[in-house]
Amino acid sequence: MQKFLTFGVNHRGIAIAIIAAITIFCGFGLDKLRIDTSFDSLISDNDPTKLVYERVKEEFGSDNTTIVYVRSSDLWTQDRLVALEDMHFALEDLPFVQRVDSLFTVRSIRDRDGMIDSSTVLDGVPFDDVEIQAARDNALYSPLVVGNFISADGSVTAINVTIIKDPDNPDFDHYAYGAIDAVIAPYADQFEEIFQVGPPRVNADTEIGLMSDLSLLAPLSLGVLTVTIVLFLRSGLALVFPVITSAISLVWGFGLMGYLGIPINILSAMLPSLVIVIGSTEDTHMLSTYLNGINAGDKKGTGAEKRRYAVLFLIRHLGLPLVLTAVTTTLGFAANSFADMGLMRNFAYAASIAIAANGVITLMLVPSLLSLFGPLRSRLHNTSPNQEAVDPEEEGYRGLIGAILKLCYAAARHPRYVIGGTIVLTVFFGIFAFQTKVSNDPIAFFKPKHPLVQDVNTLAETLSGMEIFYINLSSTKPDAFRNPENLRRLADIKDYILRDGRFDTALSIADHLSLVNREFHGGDADMMVVPDTIALVDQYLLFFQRADLENYISHDFERANMVVRHNIHNSHDLKQALVDLDREVRRIAGPDLTVNLVGQNLMINNAADDLIAAQVQSVGLLLLVIFIIMSIVYSSLVGGFLSLVPNILPIIAVLGIMGLFGIPLNPGTATVAVIAIGIAIDDTIHLLSSYTHESLRTADRGLAVRRTVRGQAVPAISTSIALAAGFLVLSGSSFSIIWQFGALSAIAMIVAMIADLIVTPVLMSMVRLVGLYEILTLKVGKDVLTNSPLFTNMTSYQIRKAILLSELVPFKAGDRLLEQGTIGRDLYVILSGSAAVTLDHRHGHTELDTLAEGAVLGEVGFVTQQQRTANVDAVTDGEMLRLNADTVQKNMRLYPHIANKLNMNIARILGMRLASTSNRLSRYEKQEGLT
Repeated sequence: MQKFLTFGVNHRGIAIAIIAAITIFCGFGLDKLRIDTSFDSLISDNDPTKLVYERVKEEFGSDNTTIVYVRSSDLWTQDRLVALEDMHFALEDLPFVQRVDSLFTVRSIRDRDGMIDSSTVLDGVPFDDVEIQAARDNALYSPLVVGNFISADGSVTAINVTIIKDPDNPDFDHYAYGAIDAVIAPYADQFEEIFQVGPPRVNADTEIGLMSDLSLLAPLSLGVLTVTIVLFLRSGLALVFPVITSAISLVWGFGLMGYLGIPINILSAMLPSLVIVIGSTEDTHMLSTYLNGINAGDKKGTGAEKRRYAVLFLIRHLGLPLVLTAVTTTLGFAANSFADMGLMRNFAYAASIAIAANGVITLMLVPSLLSLFGPLRSRLHNTSPNQEAVDPEEEGYRGLIGAILKLCYAAARHPRYVIGGTIVLTVFFGIFAFQTKVSNDPIAFFKPKHPLVQDVNTLAETLSGMEIFYINLSSTKPDAFRNPENLRRLADIKDYILRDGRFDTALSIADHLSLVNREFHGGDADMMVVPDTIALVDQYLLFFQRADLENYISHDFERANMVVRHNIHNSHDLKQALVDLDREVRRIAGPDLTVNLVGQNLMINNAADDLIAAQVQSVGLLLLVIFIIMSIVYSSLVGGFLSLVPNILPIIAVLGIMGLFGIPLNPGTATVAVIAIGIAIDDTIHLLSSYTHESLRTADRGLAVRRTVRGQAVPAISTSIALAAGFLVLSGSSFSIIWQFGALSAIAMIVAMIADLIVTPVLMSMVRLVGLYEILTLKVGKDVLTNSPLFTNMTSYQIRKAILLSELVPFKAGDRLLEQGTIGRDLYVILSGSAAVTLDHRHGHTELDTLAEGAVLGEVGFVTQQQRTANVDAVTDGEMLRLNADTVQKNMRLYPHIANKLNMNIARILGMRLASTSNRLSRYEKQEGLT
């Protein structure tokens, strides 16, 4: 790994050439990109109703209906009606149109002096005002027309265009919307208001908004990044690196999407912002550590020497954290790739590719650029970090960073309050989290003031909602729906729908037959019921043509179809309404009829349930993977648990806020949890890594924690605020789900920062962690591993871990390591160098022994507090391991197996010393006896 991280420094030309070659290759893939805003991406791949829906659509016609809304206060004039007729026929001529229904095709059934008149509301354009008024009266008289094709005041009409979508044309919706718009646009001056609503327009407006977001959000994010970096790092040059890495990452990401056939969708609109803002976080960490290296390095060296030292300093301190954060952030985005919904899955693919590319580019390119152009002076520090004797609370950063650090130090002094407050807030937000609702409706993706949303609501207020689904009833009996009993069941279902009030209208063959029955009884409203006999049913059917009924009844009368329209764009409300409707329809239909509620709108709504399942699955999987990785990296399950706590808290807070303020779980907000975990874990990794490093420098956990917080303050605060500000940029999006994602992600970043700087330090102060990387790379002399009695019967891994759980103390030749007569509870092991043991007495001093690598000293004081019995002085430069009795007891709680072996070996050493002393004493007594 070190070779990879230093590759860009040692082989700058090759690294830059590799990145350039890949960038050029990916650039050619940009032409292969395509946009997908279709409803199909919102439907679960495993929806159980999909096959039934396709069968019903094949038999009764598509529910892909565009409604052309036309309003004019003088609608019922010859000029307006001529324009309507021209539009009707022009729409019929479009190649993708299956049928067009309007006042020129909908049938009017009316009693006229004992004769039943069956004709279309408008059989062509009337020639005079009398005929026009009669046509208007017919339209307003028919309950099948009012609310569907004409408003109650007669000023608004609708032309319903049923569309057959070409599944092989990815641009079909945009094409269909444009073709319909080209037909109706010339008539805009002849009416007060005219527009179309339906799936093609929804998808076209989505694509327009998507392209607008792509062009707007990236520059805004770049501006936020500029302000944040200059504010916190005080280096204009620092801005160059994130801009370069982000630009290259986007070329790689979008180019690979083109080659792999991954489309751009509504969520992909925020990809440039995400790469710019998220990608800059590691650049910021690297630059901050580089500046620390500049501050710690030789002030008299050349510029190249200072830069190289600082770059190697950042690689040494950030090598493993950089790799881990790149992996966990990529996993955060990739976790949604298990979603059944194509929209979320494709976004997961796209984002994980771009973020992974950014990680590779950053690790290869930034060290190269810093070694060439890195700043030679740090403006962040008041003092040099080499002054290790100074407590971090007594030195610090200026301005905002310093103020935040003081708050963090104050919180660390009151761990009970921190933990107690965290628990209270977690419970509070956890309660509201369970009140979060789910939504997956495409109209709800747009902001309330978007023209599409306003047009949809206008249609619903004057006519009926644009959303359509079918209630399909089927029987195994021949001619089942010529039977009045089954027709009455259809009528009862409609009665329930109208009483319930949540759906706007419903039409079935029962309505058509009831209308004829009413007119056969002189227009008596009480006779708006289905006929009593099969004979009457057959007679009434003669008043209709097959085209009038093909949407409602099968040719063999074994299957009936009810068309329902509504304007419910909240998936939670729609689901509840559908549950109630399904229960009531099945009760009315009885056991003899099979019931299916189907429609593209319903399948999109069904996918809302999958959002919850996908959320739980992806979050659970990501947390498990992070727990395993971090447990391995820090060689302890406690390390895994510690890494999760500060990253679960933001998710609970976000879900609680969603429940508290009624923000739904939708395709945008559903991605917040895993992405927030993947991003927020970055600062946690850097904190834990820094803490393990600081713990080697001091046995004082509190001091190690304060040093850690101080060292990570600038990158943690700056990246968190940059991320929050970058996510808030998404509020400029055309889509509600994007700005909701941005706002919630910003909150998650701030909560994660608070958790990392306040909660995590409190938890860290309770444990001692050892990194696997440090264990494997620790250089220990062979004599220490094989000859030291302290490490008898211990594996190399256990020895290295025990060393890292203790404190490493360097010494110089001539240093006094132990002083006779002093009291101490420390045990020492010489890791390198040598020392001499001397005894002071009234006649001078006597050299007793010379200690080499692996030698143990101070073991008696370690077990029981008493005076040192001899001096130990360093003969050469070296390093020794210091084990404090109290500290070891605390640190070894998590590693009882190692603690047991150390205690056993210390007991063995003491036994050997006791035996050696006894033997010397025995020899002395014998000698005294002989003399």
